[in-house]
Amino acid sequence: MADAAIRETIHLDEGDVIVLLPGNLSPASIGLLQAKLDGLAADLNARCLEESRASLSGLAGLAAFLAS
Repeated sequence: MADAAIRETIHLDEGDVIVLLPGNLSPASIGLLQAKLDGLAADLNARCLEESRASLSGLAGLAAFLAS
């Protein structure tokens, strides 16, 4: 019989994140999951920084236009 699934809800300002995992994860699978989540977090941070830079670039362009 399989172990019951593990459901975790993480409350963030932007909304809830729901994680559903098998209840019988091995230590190796937990390590792999950690690596995948770390990669996902890094990708999300990079995307956020890229969007911030694009916004700042757009504002700088607008400021230069208005100054001329």
